[in-house]
Amino acid sequence: MYRLGWLGRAVLAALAIVLSVVMSATAATAANGCRYVPTAKQWACQVVSSSGQTPQSGQQSPSGPAPCSWLSKVYQCHDAQMGWFDNQDGCYYLSLSPQPAYDSALWEGHPSGQGAIYQFMCPSRTGTGGGWQWRVASPQPAAVVPAVQLAQQAFATLTLPKPVPPSSPSGARLPDGRPYTVVQVPTWYWTSPASYVPQHARAAAGPVWAQVSVTPVALTFAPGNTASTVSCVGPGTVWTAAAGPWTQAPGGCDYGYPQSTYGYPGGELTATYGIVWRAVWTGSGGTGGTFPDVTSTATARFAVAEAQAVIVS
Repeated sequence: MYRLGWLGRAVLAALAIVLSVVMSATAATAANGCRYVPTAKQWACQVVSSSGQTPQSGQQSPSGPAPCSWLSKVYQCHDAQMGWFDNQDGCYYLSLSPQPAYDSALWEGHPSGQGAIYQFMCPSRTGTGGGWQWRVASPQPAAVVPAVQLAQQAFATLTLPKPVPPSSPSGARLPDGRPYTVVQVPTWYWTSPASYVPQHARAAAGPVWAQVSVTPVALTFAPGNTASTVSCVGPGTVWTAAAGPWTQAPGGCDYGYPQSTYGYPGGELTATYGIVWRAVWTGSGGTGGTFPDVTSTATARFAVAEAQAVIVS
């Protein structure tokens, strides 16, 4: 810690900004109650109220609400001239601008670029109550981040799994190699169970926290023709030949194509599979809520053939 007398000789020009308070020939008193004594080349500070009386415990400083305190006395948390109040030692700290040239002794042995030099003034002390000191950071409190904002941040970190479509809805391929399904036959749609599991994320800033739980609630299937998207609950069931060609999928995860893909480019259409995710969050202070559903998607191309039975290769 360095007193004003020491730096008054060493870095007076660089630190002139903190001496902007008008001084008289013998003494100068700032509006914040600190008095500069030229003969001693140092500041003397004491807390004063608007009536000139020292504030008692529980009272507020004259500039309004002051949630900061030291030794049972209440102080403004911020002062334009003195900076931010530190509840750990009862002093105000203001980062010097510009910063003085790096000096290992001034930086108390810390490397250049780590921390900064702060003007400090301690209204809780008598006599010398100010100077310059290296600090790792300002006592300015971090902005309070709402829990819902942390929940949004947590949600954004999640990479929601995409569905894994079947390579061939009918489990077979046409002689030319195209995967296919058949007109009027229930075409099952599904995804791998591993892609259909809840996801979780958490974020915190100081005492504020939020946790998001994202759960799959439906599997969707856009058939790729002019029909509307259909959906079912759950990841669906993998079709096998043992189920037979006309059996509907458990849970309703199937769709019947009314026409073939004759005339489509390449004789195939592009179907879109989707997993619908529902996000619920909880946070500190009893907060919580939901976010709009989101859908992760994947596509698959296959033909729809005119046949009355599924040919399994």
